[in-house]
Amino acid sequence: MTLGRLVKLSAAGSLALFLALAVLSKGWLEPDGMLIFDSRLAGYGLAEANTYLGALEAGQKQLYLGWFRWLDTVFPALLTFCLAGVVWGQARGVHPAMRLSLMIIPAAYLVMDLAENALVAEMLRSAALDADTVGRASGFTIAKWGFLALSLGLCVWAWRWAPKQRARGGS
Repeated sequence: MTLGRLVKLSAAGSLALFLALAVLSKGWLEPDGMLIFDSRLAGYGLAEANTYLGALEAGQKQLYLGWFRWLDTVFPALLTFCLAGVVWGQARGVHPAMRLSLMIIPAAYLVMDLAENALVAEMLRSAALDADTVGRASGFTIAKWGFLALSLGLCVWAWRWAPKQRARGGS
């Protein structure tokens, strides 16, 4: 199977998982319209976390820790493969060492997302939240979104770069 085909499959899988996560969060994990932790681009504080967790029922916490967490572990891994594959495949005119070093950005997105997920699970299981855990989880949430934006920008750059290099006779 070619890289292009794998990237397309990971893109399709990412989209399907994103839609499933959106349905679960909008349908069951957003009491009174409060966003799940993952969706809070600007992060959140201890008071916001306590308010959100206080509004969740036991079944909602189980869903968050069960199916939602499983999907939210597979989704960023597939998305990272897709983003890295786009950069690698579209930036063929860039030296392979440079392309490889650019993979750090999508990988950083994955690490931030998985770290965020682990801390959110800890918060969901906790009887009482502490400011340190909430602050770290919030920081990973903000960093995740930042690295995702950088990764998407990198994909656009690679997509625009490769045709220019081929047109000039680059490899």
